[in-house]
Amino acid sequence: MANPVPGVTRTALQTLPMIDVSAFPSGPEAERRRVAAALRRACIDIGFFYVTGHGIPEAELDDVIRWGHRFFELPMAEKLKISRALVGGGQGYSKPGSADGYAAGDKLPDFKERFIMSRELVPGEPATGRFNAGESVWPEESVLPGFAAFMKAHMARRMQLARRLVRVFALSLDLPEDYFDGMFRLSGGTMIINYYPSQGDRMLPPGQWNFSPHTDYGAFTLLLQDSLGGLEALNADGQWIDVPPIPGTFVVNLGDMFQRWTNDLYVSTLHRVTNSSGKARISVPLFNYPHGDTVIECLPTCASPEQPPRHAPVVAEAYNRELADRAARTGRPGVSAVTAARLTT
Repeated sequence: MANPVPGVTRTALQTLPMIDVSAFPSGPEAERRRVAAALRRACIDIGFFYVTGHGIPEAELDDVIRWGHRFFELPMAEKLKISRALVGGGQGYSKPGSADGYAAGDKLPDFKERFIMSRELVPGEPATGRFNAGESVWPEESVLPGFAAFMKAHMARRMQLARRLVRVFALSLDLPEDYFDGMFRLSGGTMIINYYPSQGDRMLPPGQWNFSPHTDYGAFTLLLQDSLGGLEALNADGQWIDVPPIPGTFVVNLGDMFQRWTNDLYVSTLHRVTNSSGKARISVPLFNYPHGDTVIECLPTCASPEQPPRHAPVVAEAYNRELADRAARTGRPGVSAVTAARLTT
């Protein structure tokens, strides 16, 4: 897990907690504080939990998965028209096992296809700190009618949910409930459809994963899974536990930025994916970041003379881009120095 923090006890969970966030933003204060306390405990123990009461209909979540399959079932020639290697930038399609034209070094790239999107621009939004906002590329409407419109609308609803969640995080850290509002008003939002092709009875070779062990770079991730499973997270005892899909929920996991913000009180937990279902699997994470100009430094409620800040301040966009660029070069997720150390222990 994270570097030990004096006086902090982490429970080695075998299953993830379920947190209903319907009390935010305007429910009774006592209920909001109860929810924030449950989130705090989950973030200390493992940094992973399920969210219910989010307000996005289950039927819409099912449609996201269906649209994902429809996109990846397109002819390869159509998908390659919006290949990241062709269009440049961070958006677009990546083929199975792709390192997008970069050398993968001595490790096999993860075996998955991906389609990467980002949120739409807000009218009048400044050019700096956008985290790729407004740069999505889409298949032609004649090829996949309705796909772009659906994904844009769904992404916007998930971004609204993310802005609700930062209020829960603030309250959980004994901060004013609106503490993070300004940082997330124009937050980064990258949504990815991960497609793990069916391998039949064939196993991946040693050293290759569908998604190799990693932590996420940003503040937190809102993950939608299909019904097949395959996601695992590392608990406080160093055991890999299943994170099975539960209909109508999102899985939320913290990223490196929240671990840095909280001085390692909250954990950005290692997780991995193996698709052994014999079928094609879909997952759709939304990676959420504060505005790119935000300085990530120890929060005022997370340091004391006995526990001074453990991490140097970093600028959100620069930190994220360094790790994302590393992922593009290798075909595996980039890992921070802290995460790299955990992978070798």
